[in-house]
Amino acid sequence: MQQHDSDVLVIGSGGAGMRAAIEAVKTASVTVVSKGPLGRSGATVLSGADIMADGGSLHRLGYSDKPGDSPEAWTQDILVEGFWLNDENLVDMYTRNAGACVEELLGWGMKVRGTEERALITTGMSICAALRSGLAQEASHAVTRVEGVTIFELVVSHGRVVGALGIDFATGDYVVFRAKTVILATGGWHQAYRFNAGADELTGDGQAMAYRAGAELVDMEMVTFAPNILLAPPAHRGSLWFYVLPGTLLNRNGDAFMNWEDPNVAKLALTSEWNKLLFSKASIREVREGRGGPLGGVYFSMKHLPENLFDALEEDYPGWRFQGDDFSGLMSKMRDGYAAEVGPAAEYFEGGIRISERCETSIPGLYAAGECSGGLFGANRVAAATTEMVVEGMIAGREAAQAALGLEIFPFSEAKLVEMIDEQEQVITRKTEEVSVFELRRRLRDISYDKVGVLRDADTLTAAAAELEEIRETSKRLSLTTKRRDHNREWTEAVELRNMLQCVHLSALSALERTESRGVHVREDHPYVDNENWRRHLVVEKRENHAAFVSIPVVSKTVLPLTRVPYEEAIVRAAESLVGRQEEER
Repeated sequence: MQQHDSDVLVIGSGGAGMRAAIEAVKTASVTVVSKGPLGRSGATVLSGADIMADGGSLHRLGYSDKPGDSPEAWTQDILVEGFWLNDENLVDMYTRNAGACVEELLGWGMKVRGTEERALITTGMSICAALRSGLAQEASHAVTRVEGVTIFELVVSHGRVVGALGIDFATGDYVVFRAKTVILATGGWHQAYRFNAGADELTGDGQAMAYRAGAELVDMEMVTFAPNILLAPPAHRGSLWFYVLPGTLLNRNGDAFMNWEDPNVAKLALTSEWNKLLFSKASIREVREGRGGPLGGVYFSMKHLPENLFDALEEDYPGWRFQGDDFSGLMSKMRDGYAAEVGPAAEYFEGGIRISERCETSIPGLYAAGECSGGLFGANRVAAATTEMVVEGMIAGREAAQAALGLEIFPFSEAKLVEMIDEQEQVITRKTEEVSVFELRRRLRDISYDKVGVLRDADTLTAAAAELEEIRETSKRLSLTTKRRDHNREWTEAVELRNMLQCVHLSALSALERTESRGVHVREDHPYVDNENWRRHLVVEKRENHAAFVSIPVVSKTVLPLTRVPYEEAIVRAAESLVGRQEEER
């Protein structure tokens, strides 16, 4: 059995993991373990991508015409757009550090393709390349890189996280990681949904392992769905391509259905990331009312675009390539009037592991950074997750390395290791009734999308929780048709299924608990924002064999009227507030 010892163990090698390693290795020995190639897998490489900072910071870097903008002004906008559910300490951490982190990336070679308000337009691949360059430049000594290994459990000793246990699925061997502190940077649980816009590696591993280890999770009901995600052809399924292009959404009758009565809401829908929330709601309602396509989506048309605008778009995307994929065949059809079927897809998870502004979790020795953490964006993520990953990665790396100073590596309990390994081995050796992991995963993805998706109510959430519990019980009888240890895809799926089930089940229970609508959490049976009872975080932790929920006050300096506001009216008020602030700045 392989063993790696280090001061700091970083689990995940996307943007948050890479930035954490860059910071930690300045003062500590670091091991980075990743399911895929270091800095070339996970969510970051596939992101759109923009990276954000306040206008004043970007102006100092030569990229903004708003020198009067500030982190404080940006903080206020994020709080409004997050429906006042944000942990304000985390928002302050985010906005204060964003400018310096963007400057670092530019210094490490990140390419800028354009600018928007408070944003530099780049690519996920360019961000990853910059982080790899930063690691090469900043590391005071070598980082131990372990690729192709899936961590399936954190190891806890005397109430402290002291390492992790993983599987190298290429060989079927177990790998032990001992460390003084551990950083989780594992992304979201996208693959738990039938339609999603995430990388294959994103299966909720960090959130589920942290929960089982005893850490608190927060805001698990908050899930952002991105609209206009391609459902066909299969080669492009899940792509964000049509999210970034201009087009018109149509139902199966050919009718455009996005109509905005309030001009401020229209502006948000057309010019900000609030379009994710507004377009996703409208699309799902068309499908539910029988006006959707055969795959469960709606239609995206570019027929209204003049030929010269098509030509201009192709100049922006030479050869119709996006994120490394060739869309030339599809775009040829779009020029001729073809309407592609698209739909909302799980894209970002506001909820996750509860952290402090030092990226500490509630269990000693464990830190979290990036999308696997929760609390920063409240009920609606409109600022960049790319900025989140580098800011939190930097802080988690610094704090974890500092905490490791003076500590000794804790010895592992051999009995505990044997217990965790035996649990995995049963999946391979079990000879009782066979239950297909692929069938359970298909059922999970359907339940997640249909019942814990864009629009929710008590009946569907209750049904979802019951069905997910039934799948969890059934999964205890899993046995693999292929008993080989190396390159066994069924075994990989079984490990990931356990984590995805955990995340979606907790998300469904949290959504059932929150009896209001707020941001991306839309309860059709509670169509109002309830600031009297629900301007509170839902925190969940594992107690014995059940999930225990508690609601806690939001960390904020802002006091709101304790009122109930109809959900649509709350969006209008937020839109008016933001548009009014923008006009004042001009």
